[in-house]
Amino acid sequence: MKRFLKVFCVFLIVFAFCAGTISAQSLEERLQSMAKTNAKLYVTPLVTAFGSGMNSGWFHSAKPHKLLGFDVGVRIMAVTFPEDQKVFDFDISALDFTNSITINESSYDITLAATDLYPETEVPTFFGESEAGKISAIPNANIVSLIETQLLNQGVPQQVLDHTDTQDKLNSFAELIPDIPTPAGTGLEMLPLIVPQAAIGLSLPMLPIKAEIVVRGLPEIELEDVGKFKFFGLGGKLALDPFIPIPMFPINIALGTYIQKMTIGDVFESNHSLLSLQVGKDLNLVLLALGVYAGVGLESSNVKINYTYFNEDDPEDIFNNTEIKFDIKGDNKFRTTVGARVRLAVLNISADYSMGADNVLTIGAGLSIR
Repeated sequence: MKRFLKVFCVFLIVFAFCAGTISAQSLEERLQSMAKTNAKLYVTPLVTAFGSGMNSGWFHSAKPHKLLGFDVGVRIMAVTFPEDQKVFDFDISALDFTNSITINESSYDITLAATDLYPETEVPTFFGESEAGKISAIPNANIVSLIETQLLNQGVPQQVLDHTDTQDKLNSFAELIPDIPTPAGTGLEMLPLIVPQAAIGLSLPMLPIKAEIVVRGLPEIELEDVGKFKFFGLGGKLALDPFIPIPMFPINIALGTYIQKMTIGDVFESNHSLLSLQVGKDLNLVLLALGVYAGVGLESSNVKINYTYFNEDDPEDIFNNTEIKFDIKGDNKFRTTVGARVRLAVLNISADYSMGADNVLTIGAGLSIR
């Protein structure tokens, strides 16, 4: 049983982190070269997409199970995201370059604005191109021109600047301006996720209270090179149509609320919530059931990131080995869902499509007794 859980956890992580292209360890490696601001910009599209997926698949009917009715199965989500979530403008505000240069035994301070040195700052996010990139500095000749302008303003004559020795010094100064390496994205066109889920009815006969509890998750397990993996979600819904004073109200209406949390090692912790108003209609026969459903919801997504900064290009960087922690809120706020389901005997299959900050296709399959 433990071996099965471990295999399933690995399977879940493989899907949750881009079909094997990323694990908690490699996510940390991608973040290590970036300070907090750019790390947030890099990973925010992942947070939004992850939240959109994790807030999907909670229901496949607006009608709660009868007392002790249940279903158990899996939900598979495919999250798509817009093109503008594949790139971001790298924050270079802290990269102004200041140094001094000596000409004819006189020292002059030179300050070059990062916005002048790095005019093109668009780089991949987590979902961007899968090749590592860089922010290139302007050509040395342009940097020399910027330095000459500052030296002229400080009183250095043009003929001194044109001297061969001075030009050599200016070119050496310009060569100190580095290109900025940036991490690669994953090149993904969608984010796949898979979660196990179960629900049980708590409806009370002869009373208008008709409700169900939904759980999803896996026991805590230690994964090699990743750390402890924990995943748990809990939710429930209450039927509202029994409280509506219209005889034989033709559709089911329910209010559901759901929360969940996933942690992977010490690097990644995600928390998600959804409040959903659901409507639908079911046709239940002996061996066949058909249903359609829809919902509108308010959702949120938050991820906590913890990693250690290290600049491989500068082992002497005073900020190396600095622990960085921050929270990121996804852009998840509002979603709409439409879907349909079919049950053959006890096999239940559903499919729905959610539209929000990202769009999500969810397929569900499992055993169901309503």
